[in-house]
Amino acid sequence: MGKKKLFVWLDGQKRKKRNHSNADEKYSIKEFSKEQAAAIEDSDIPELIRKESDEGEDGYFLSRKSRLKPFKPFLLASASALIIGSFLGFFMLHLFVDIDKGMSQQSDSALVADDEDSGSNADNSGSQQTDGAASPAAIESKTAFVLQAGKFGEKANADEMAQTFKQKGFAAMAWEKSNYFYVLAGIANTKDQAAALADEITGQGLEVYVKEWTASAKEIQVQKHEKEWLQTYQTQWNSALDSVSKGSSLSAEGWQKVVDTIPKNPKNIADLTASVKEEYQQMGQADKWQDHMSLLRLWEQFNQLASD
Repeated sequence: MGKKKLFVWLDGQKRKKRNHSNADEKYSIKEFSKEQAAAIEDSDIPELIRKESDEGEDGYFLSRKSRLKPFKPFLLASASALIIGSFLGFFMLHLFVDIDKGMSQQSDSALVADDEDSGSNADNSGSQQTDGAASPAAIESKTAFVLQAGKFGEKANADEMAQTFKQKGFAAMAWEKSNYFYVLAGIANTKDQAAALADEITGQGLEVYVKEWTASAKEIQVQKHEKEWLQTYQTQWNSALDSVSKGSSLSAEGWQKVVDTIPKNPKNIADLTASVKEEYQQMGQADKWQDHMSLLRLWEQFNQLASD
């Protein structure tokens, strides 16, 4: 049986393992001593490990042991953690960006929705003010002096007396108040003005009395555009009373603005606006006493509005 050759690797070179009985002269004790000394002087001597040869020949070789081997598990764990951490960080970054973007979009949408809702409510509010919703309007207290001809419990009797005044060339009307019907023949701002008017009537054989007539202040519910019109109406009525009390006629021009600004489709003041239109048609054509009746009828209608 032949002897198998044995090989060793030394300093990266493959060498035959020496047989001590046949020592190689080239491998002298002197060279060995130099290598040994160099190894001792080197404080960083690498650790060698024995590995089998993969060249198909029986033998082995020595290789430097990696200094990182003891730390290999730690390094692998660190590298794995770094890779996983980077991946998770990248994922979480995109996740939060998407979340923030989504919240921003929702916020913008909510803001737009709020703005749209806000705009819609404003439009509805305006529509309600114009079309349906009511707001308070003050009906001012008003005191004037009237020429009272009689007081009746039945309207038929009051109407009969009013007809008597018309036959004498004057005008009169029945005003219902506190379950009674009062026959009124004139109106004035002051007591003296009313007394002067009374003298004209009594001079024709008719009896009248000067009475203070008051309509109490009240707050009523009307639409916004109706409220604005009522303010215009009250101003004009007071102005007309001043004019008539001084002996002047009602001015159709003064009432034209009131008629032209009557609200469309009035709900709470429909009866009053109808009366204004009717009385306006006679202004400028009626005589002095008919002007008094126009103001009295409008005042009565306005007072009924405040009493509803």
